[in-house]
Amino acid sequence: MEGLREFLIAASKGGGRNFRTIRDWDTLDGRRVLSGRVYRSGHLGNLTDEVRSEVGGLGVRTVVTFQTRQEIDILGDPLEALLPDVRWEHIPIGDRWFEKGSLLPGDTESQGRFYVAMVRDHKEEWGRFLRLFAESERFSVIYHCTAGRDRTGVATVLLLEALRVPRPEILADYLVSNEVFPESLQGETVLDPLFRAVDEAGGIDAFLGALGLSAPDIAALRANLVA
Repeated sequence: MEGLREFLIAASKGGGRNFRTIRDWDTLDGRRVLSGRVYRSGHLGNLTDEVRSEVGGLGVRTVVTFQTRQEIDILGDPLEALLPDVRWEHIPIGDRWFEKGSLLPGDTESQGRFYVAMVRDHKEEWGRFLRLFAESERFSVIYHCTAGRDRTGVATVLLLEALRVPRPEILADYLVSNEVFPESLQGETVLDPLFRAVDEAGGIDAFLGALGLSAPDIAALRANLVA
């Protein structure tokens, strides 16, 4: 338990680590992602005054937390650092993994396979997360885990795939986290297993359907985030 606590505190490192927006990428169907509607981050507790002020000016209505109950017990409730009227959606990914004290794999290939398992083992949770973006009153949205790389990275891959952002851009966004975690670099093939899983499902719409999203859900998600 003490080792896990130290790991989590080190990963969260000050609050607001790895914070950035979902950019205005061009999509494969000739549209553009709307910037300033979605943000991603590491742990949102213990924010500095500067970061808290910046986040407070983003018009945030929804905060999604992927951290497990154990992580929140250790690191604190993210809402204490944010606006009191923000709606909090706790969608824990990996409670049973953290209960066992297991950490994430370190090499690129096993990390990529782990991401696939993370999605397949938590289909209901990922479906719930993605359906939030079909609700127009939710924006702007911040979602986060502890480090802002793995669960948050998978969330971003799924969201950008749903928006039809080209895969080189999705990978480039994921690899930005290497700048935050130089001690644990990931390579350019890390997302290949997840991309293969999408392709083997018959494409992103079929993949999202397996997570519980309906065709109207997918259409509304895109309508809210691309123009």
